[in-house]
Amino acid sequence: MQHALRTEGFSLRLRPVRMTDAAFIVWLRNQDYVKGNVGDSAANVAAQEVWLRNYFEREGDYYFIVETLGGIPLGTHGIYDIQGNSAEQGRQIMRLEVIAGVLAAMLATDLAFGSLGLKELRSTCVSTNRTVLSLHRKSGFKEIGIKRSAQIIGGNPVDLVQFLLVPEDWAKARNRIIPLAHVAETQVLEWEKTPSARNQPWKETRIGTEP
Repeated sequence: MQHALRTEGFSLRLRPVRMTDAAFIVWLRNQDYVKGNVGDSAANVAAQEVWLRNYFEREGDYYFIVETLGGIPLGTHGIYDIQGNSAEQGRQIMRLEVIAGVLAAMLATDLAFGSLGLKELRSTCVSTNRTVLSLHRKSGFKEIGIKRSAQIIGGNPVDLVQFLLVPEDWAKARNRIIPLAHVAETQVLEWEKTPSARNQPWKETRIGTEP
């Protein structure tokens, strides 16, 4: 959906996705470490742009690019399928060069319970994505169910683990992970100074240019 919601903290920014982000999203979702942990990706930029056009028309769906304050894209995050005071949180995929997932999740969760005034966040994660499963548990999400073989990824059935987070549990968990967040912020700032931080491989890869 078209929106202007954004937030900053811990040297990161969450800002609305743009059509010009399509190449980055395709590149990110087609990384080897991502495949098998998320749903099937758009095959190319043109397909991603179609998805984004549909997204811009869809209500109750906030899709963000996670970037440094200097504008270097690090990943994606989403708050979507809003039903009353409840919403799904997910679509978080981060680059491996710097460990910033915990920061992106904190910013998004603060925004959900703050600016959006939500009372609960749902999340569904494939059982093979151990990184996100661990992050959810550290963030106060409680496991509420498992859907067996509920999704096909790469031709193989995978289980979906269902989680729920409420503001009270988030407040407790947030205090516990603040020290980790400060360590991650330091890493982000140091990485942003390196030459590799300026590389933009999504502008060079063929998957971003195929029709």
